[in-house]
Amino acid sequence: MKKLHIIVFTFTLCSIAFGQTDKLFEMNEIFVKDSSQFKTESDFRKRDSAFFEDDNYIVRKTCSGEWGGTIWFKNKLTGIEYSCEATCPVVVNKVNGTYVVTSTLAHMVGFSTVIEIVNPDSMAIFQLPEPRQIKRKMKIYYISDRESSSKKGTKILVDSVGAMVIASFPHNDQLFHIVTDFQKTYISKIENNTFVTVDTLSNSSLWTYDPELIRTDDGHSIVFFSNQEAKGYLDIYGNKMNLIRYQ
Repeated sequence: MKKLHIIVFTFTLCSIAFGQTDKLFEMNEIFVKDSSQFKTESDFRKRDSAFFEDDNYIVRKTCSGEWGGTIWFKNKLTGIEYSCEATCPVVVNKVNGTYVVTSTLAHMVGFSTVIEIVNPDSMAIFQLPEPRQIKRKMKIYYISDRESSSKKGTKILVDSVGAMVIASFPHNDQLFHIVTDFQKTYISKIENNTFVTVDTLSNSSLWTYDPELIRTDDGHSIVFFSNQEAKGYLDIYGNKMNLIRYQ
């Protein structure tokens, strides 16, 4: 996120590949007025579930806002934990055996990164630096000292300023992203290290300060949003997207 990349949203007509009337995703906007029907993250999230887990790794995340963030991969066989910089992780997707980590930060104009990790064991093993001070035998650290700054073993797919990615999800063997430029919200894909718009999801900006994609046992991908403009959640299932708005 140190480099400034211009985010270009180029609209691609889905009719080119799917016919004149078909779209890649079916989108439906639902307004809920009864507050007793409002769902929260706890309605979808499994208790004590890992941020991400497969046969080889259990993954956790940490986020210190503008002071940094980290994604941590613990090898189940060796018990060794590897990490890299990720401020702040939203979701880990495993695509064709490769781990793709999406991170975003709602600070100032907004920042987003998508990185690829082929082999988590090739990343760095985190070591806490020497304390800044020692007062009364207590070691003093800055917040950023406890977050990784390593990029070892990673490849940057996108590093953007001026947008937030609140979700990334696979569909038809391709990874898509829900991106907002704080004016509208788009379904996007990555081409040449840039977010390219596939379709407009909403004319509102859908974001929150700490987005995290929740995957349910029955295959739904859920992400909540909450700001002055919009509140609710997005439910992604296959090529269907239900945008639930609270009023």
